[in-house]
Amino acid sequence: MKISFDQFHKLWNGQDDFRLRELDCGIVLKAVCLDTMCDDAKVSAFVLQPIAYIGRADSIVEVEKKLAAGTGVRKPPNLFAAVEDFTNGYTLIFDQNDNCISVDTRTVIGRSIAEPPTSMVMRGPREGFVEDIKVNITLLRKRLKTPNLKIINLAVGKYTNTAVAVCYIEGIAEQRIVDDIVQRLQSVKTDGVLDSSYLARYLDVSKTFLFRRIGSTEKPDIAVGKMLEGRLAVIVDGSPMVLTVPYLFVEDMQSPGDYYENSAMTTLSRSLRFISVIASVLLPALYVCLQVYNYQIIPLRFLITVLNASEAIPFSPLTEMLLVLIVFDILREANLRMPSAVGISLSLVGAIVLGDAAVQAGLLGAPAVMIGALSGIGLFTMPDNTLILSLLRLLVTFIGGVMGLLGVIISTMTILVYLASMQDYKTPFLAPFAPDIPEDRQDAVAQIPVPNMKKRPRSIPNENSDRRG
Repeated sequence: MKISFDQFHKLWNGQDDFRLRELDCGIVLKAVCLDTMCDDAKVSAFVLQPIAYIGRADSIVEVEKKLAAGTGVRKPPNLFAAVEDFTNGYTLIFDQNDNCISVDTRTVIGRSIAEPPTSMVMRGPREGFVEDIKVNITLLRKRLKTPNLKIINLAVGKYTNTAVAVCYIEGIAEQRIVDDIVQRLQSVKTDGVLDSSYLARYLDVSKTFLFRRIGSTEKPDIAVGKMLEGRLAVIVDGSPMVLTVPYLFVEDMQSPGDYYENSAMTTLSRSLRFISVIASVLLPALYVCLQVYNYQIIPLRFLITVLNASEAIPFSPLTEMLLVLIVFDILREANLRMPSAVGISLSLVGAIVLGDAAVQAGLLGAPAVMIGALSGIGLFTMPDNTLILSLLRLLVTFIGGVMGLLGVIISTMTILVYLASMQDYKTPFLAPFAPDIPEDRQDAVAQIPVPNMKKRPRSIPNENSDRRG
């Protein structure tokens, strides 16, 4: 749609923060901006003062050449692009013939760069993404000083018109994946995008409801590391979480500080996380089914201890364990939603006082409380999937209490088959284990020294498999 000042003025006239100035420099110009989105100093320095001292000009093209102080000066191709610039803090200048130029006068509002609370490290960079898309792109540029870093800018959301940047390294990321992601973002039809998690649902090809299929990070060094393997980073204005695509399940086992520690220590840490996650999901179910159906497998001394601790409990082992797990989940939810100072006290009171009181009153057995506590602690080794794993833990425990060990085995195999069947953007979710890709296991659970990683992961589509150029 052709730009028309009358149409534009009709759209915005009457808004309290709408500003209109008429200027005369041989031709009559009209400068419009949103006071809430523009920096007054930039409007004065980049627009008003240059036009005031320009002398005489014959056309808006000559005016554009004289606006040398503004680095972001461009011509919107249509009315929609002009509105997008205007709402993002650009000042628009119209002449009598409805020719238009936009000048970057955006104000900078937001918090300063700091270490993200969800990705703290002992070693390594402590910078984190913020809510400003320009700052976040700068953090990537700071680490990727190459013309091969490509950025595709989009606007998503009918009313929010949220700026979205798709970042990738040309020559590494596969172009078909880039085109697919850009096409998916362009086809998003929604009223607004307030956070990157909104777009994650549209980028999820499999539309899974259990496990997330789109990665996210708050650290620029982690985002760059993933881009160097062939992934794309999707930055959303207003969100400190940057999406990374494609995504593997083993990434949840990895920590931001893994690549700044000794490879042997990293392997040990990842192995502990892997064991903790498996134990947190299966331990309550195994405790229930062994106590009810297969108690002969339990060593005699331990069996006597369990029987002595649970003989006066009024609930069945399955009901007892489900109660323990549900109580711990309620405590976790309450802790997340309470103020930080109160939340710490609440978790201590709930975990210690409640648990001890329930055991002393004979409502719950000490072994069940201990098993539930160990399982709950293990979930937090994979913090991004805590809720999903908690749901699976309840399901497997219920099935184990009804069907015994056979039910635990069947449910576990069902989960594994479900995970192995998922594949987005030509990337198997359980790679490099299903399918088996031996070359990629160098940085899965075990990690070899970084200098020995000569090839990029085969499970991530890329156009250059050599890490060294």
